[in-house]
Amino acid sequence: MATRKKIDLTEGTRPDRKATLYKGIAYLAIPLAALLVFAGIWVYGRDRPVQSKPPRHFQIPVFETHEFHGTEAKVKELDRHICDALLALGVPQEAVVFNTVQTKKDGGDQWTYSDMEVRIKKAPPATEVRAVFLRSLSPSIPEGGLHVTLGPQDQTVVEVSVNGHPTHRVAFVAVTDKEPTPAPPIGLPQVAIIIDDFGYDKETALRFLELDGVLAFSVLPHSPFQSEIASAIHETGRDVLLHLPMEPLDYPVVNPGKGALIASMEPKELLDQLLEDLAAVPFIVGVNNHMGSKLTQDAVKMSQIFKVLKGRQLFFVDSLTSPLSSCADAARMLDLRFACRQVFLDHVQEPNAIRFQIKRLVTVAKKRGQAIGIGHPYPITWKILKEELPHIRRQVKLVPVSEIVG
Repeated sequence: MATRKKIDLTEGTRPDRKATLYKGIAYLAIPLAALLVFAGIWVYGRDRPVQSKPPRHFQIPVFETHEFHGTEAKVKELDRHICDALLALGVPQEAVVFNTVQTKKDGGDQWTYSDMEVRIKKAPPATEVRAVFLRSLSPSIPEGGLHVTLGPQDQTVVEVSVNGHPTHRVAFVAVTDKEPTPAPPIGLPQVAIIIDDFGYDKETALRFLELDGVLAFSVLPHSPFQSEIASAIHETGRDVLLHLPMEPLDYPVVNPGKGALIASMEPKELLDQLLEDLAAVPFIVGVNNHMGSKLTQDAVKMSQIFKVLKGRQLFFVDSLTSPLSSCADAARMLDLRFACRQVFLDHVQEPNAIRFQIKRLVTVAKKRGQAIGIGHPYPITWKILKEELPHIRRQVKLVPVSEIVG
């Protein structure tokens, strides 16, 4: 009887020992090779300079004050040097009081005259006052433009003039601790403060929104964060303005930015651009001009713009970047709600200069009953406003700009 061969079902499938060894080495080599490649890339990358994608930066438009001429150009320069002189004399900024701020004219020349008092316990000797003021002001005034005299009760009085025009009077007045603090007047004058040039920096906008004061904010059209910032302003109950770009005298060297209204535009082109700008920023209750020293002198163009604003029940605040602005006359003819800026807070971006301008703004408000100041989103402006807002509120009533326009 034949013997049946036993069949092993594993025969022919049992792996060869050498093949198994080679496969094991291959499986181990692949991850090791990958690890070596990764390490090589890491070392290569570590030794090379990092070439990351550069962050996106937006060029924030600069603001424009009108180019001062004649006596007023010297006044702005003297303001700064008087601040320096008082600081050198050790005068604390709270001791400086503006009695009068008024506009003076002589033919085509126009300038601001300021009458101030320095109220301190012990005034420095007149000789020291004269020496410090001479040192600070001499580069800016012609010979004979500074007079230091003794007034009533031996008060030291500094009088400054440019080309025979009085520009500043500073009287050092001795005070005692026993002098009563004057009671605040009934019916405080009103002050509105507008901060321009928002739309390019969300973090800065949020910092200004945290200030404890009634401020208005003006947002540039076609800026990267216009909608977010305008919405945040609106949610806090503050006024949102459109910061409308307009042609300056130095255009195109000075560019007011996207959406600018240019004097050479035909009426339809001008109005189409205006409507596009108005639609760009939500929640606006009014408009003020960004730059515009040339366009605001054009009464015809401004009347075209104001007709649209009146139809939309928007007011206009003239930033007054030109002393020859036709905005007030055009607004009056159309019965448009209108107001005009009295003081730029940060024309000079220095702490004492900004405090000087805040005092000037308060003084103008007390004389006129109301006043509008304009500032810009500079860190130094934020810092000084944070410090000064409590003092401002003790002297005037801070109100939304929408309440101050006529």
